[in-house]
Amino acid sequence: MNTINDLNKAQATLYRSYIKANQMDVNQQAKIDAYMDQGKEGHAEILGIVELMKVNNESTAKIKTQVSRASSKQKSGLSLQGLGKDNVAVIAPKQANTKDKQEVAEKAPKPEDSVEANTKSITHEQAWEFVEKYFTLDEVEALRGAVKARVAEKVKKIIAA
Repeated sequence: MNTINDLNKAQATLYRSYIKANQMDVNQQAKIDAYMDQGKEGHAEILGIVELMKVNNESTAKIKTQVSRASSKQKSGLSLQGLGKDNVAVIAPKQANTKDKQEVAEKAPKPEDSVEANTKSITHEQAWEFVEKYFTLDEVEALRGAVKARVAEKVKKIIAA
C-alpha cells in the first residue's frame, strides 16, 4: 500500500482525517489542558466551544474525553457534564456514586435464593409470585410455549408406546 487508492473507503476517510489534523497542527489535548489550568476562565472558554458544538449537532465525545484527561492530570475530580440536547453544559465535580462499596460488592439475588432450602414443592400462589418477580410477560409467554411443546412431546411418546 503506497497510495490512497490502495485503501478502502473507510480507511481513506480515516487517513484524510489524520492528514487534516496534522496540517492544522492543533494539539487539542494541550489546548484543553491549558484551559483547565486557567480555572473558571478556562472552563468558560471550553463551555463556549461545547455549546456551539451542541447547537450544530456535533459530537462532544472527544472534548468530554479530553476534559476528563486534563481533570485526571490535575486530580481535580471535575468533568464535563450536561451534554444532552436540553441540558446546559458545565464543568463540575464528578457525580458521586451513591452506592457505598459494600452495596456494589453485593450480588443481585438469584431466583433460586427465594425458595427455602429442602423445599420439595411450592403453592400455586408462590409459583406466580416467583414468576411475577423474576420474569417479563414475554418471557412468561415463551416459557408457556416451551412447556406446551414438552407436554405435547410427552403425549406423543405415550401414544406411540
